[in-house]
Amino acid sequence: MSLKQKFEDEKPWAILRIPRKRYEAAQPWKKAGLTRAKFEELLQLIPDELVSEMRDHAVAEILVESIFGKEAASE
Repeated sequence: MSLKQKFEDEKPWAILRIPRKRYEAAQPWKKAGLTRAKFEELLQLIPDELVSEMRDHAVAEILVESIFGKEAASE
C-alpha cells in the first residue's frame, strides 16, 4: 500500500462511526474471525448507506429495549 493510498482511505473506525480507542478495544476483527488487515480491507467495500442503515437499526433496538424491555426488542 502506497503512502498516498494509506492517507486517502477512510479509517475503519470512521467507517463504523466510533472513536478509534473504542474500535481498538472492541477488536471487531477477532469477533469476525479475520485478521485486522483483512477486516479493514472488507470494511472499505461496504457502502456508506449500508453502514448508516445498520447503525440506525442498532440504535433503534437499543432505544426499544431501554423503553420496553428485552422482550419487546426481540419481537
